[in-house]
Amino acid sequence: MRKAFTLFTIVVCIAGYGQKVDLDKFYFSASFRELPQQPLDTSYHTFSILAEIGPISRLVVKAPELIQRVYMEGWRRLNSDAHLQVQFKFEDVIIEQTGVKETVEVLKDKDGKEIGKKTSYVNQVTYSYGANARIVDYKGQFIESYTFASRDQKRVYNSQPFNNSAEARAYVLIGLPLITDQLIKQSASEAINSLSATLTYNYGYADRTVTDYFWVLDSRKHPEYENHRRAWINFKQAITAMRPDEPLDQVRLELKPVIEYYNSIKKKYNSNSKADKKLRYASYYNLAKIYWYLDDPDSGMKEANELVINGFDAKDGKGLEAGATNLKMQLRSAKRDSRHFPLNVEDYQGIGYGGQ
Repeated sequence: MRKAFTLFTIVVCIAGYGQKVDLDKFYFSASFRELPQQPLDTSYHTFSILAEIGPISRLVVKAPELIQRVYMEGWRRLNSDAHLQVQFKFEDVIIEQTGVKETVEVLKDKDGKEIGKKTSYVNQVTYSYGANARIVDYKGQFIESYTFASRDQKRVYNSQPFNNSAEARAYVLIGLPLITDQLIKQSASEAINSLSATLTYNYGYADRTVTDYFWVLDSRKHPEYENHRRAWINFKQAITAMRPDEPLDQVRLELKPVIEYYNSIKKKYNSNSKADKKLRYASYYNLAKIYWYLDDPDSGMKEANELVINGFDAKDGKGLEAGATNLKMQLRSAKRDSRHFPLNVEDYQGIGYGGQ
């Protein structure tokens, strides 16, 4: 009887070990188009820049050079007759204060014992500038205004360190014109970069590649181990081939068997055991991710909700549901049914050439 009980215990332990569920994160990359945060009339495809530069800064940076550096991804920049006009203003860099800052560094040996001090002097230049943009359409309708820098923002330039204060003071007296030129170029670049990023974020269509992860079964003795790995490989091959400018038809076709497999897992392992809940969790989670990348937020929300009900890790379900809801709102706002579509930017015409 005792031997029989021992044998039964061993069999149960082996069976239990065979059903053990360990999940690992497997990473992948996917590409799509970012949709605009503030979508405009879908017939608008071009923009122009009107740049106004302060009289002092105009001696260092030229308006045509700055204009050439402005971009809005998914739109074409024209010299005139564009759907949007961006009125950019860069005010002069003003030097407000100069001074020398003394810094004392305590020197220590390898044991941490103080062995001396080193004093250095840095020349500090406090300055400010203004930069803003106003956006109107070709009808003169105001769209939005943005401020990238104001006089209230005091900025500080630090020179290289000097060995004595006299040398630091001499540097700023002699080199202030060069420092000012440097600050004008730097500030203008910062403002132009902020302008381009703001235009793209609010109105543009930027190509984006993200890194994300799936939950993949990592228990070799589990009967689903090989199938789970195969589903992951098939998914990764399909999702990696995704392109922002190509429709998702082929990707959806290749992912159909993967979706069917994860759905079958939910039915096959439907007990309340922790192992089965964990395996179902991976299915709900992975399916929610698949639908998000396939631009199907409604199906994604359904999977995320079932993940919450499953009870293994409810917070993940709520996070996936929020992501699906946000995607649905973005698609609706942008009047798109997908984040994957071609953009023939070079073919876009302004208002005088059939654009309106």
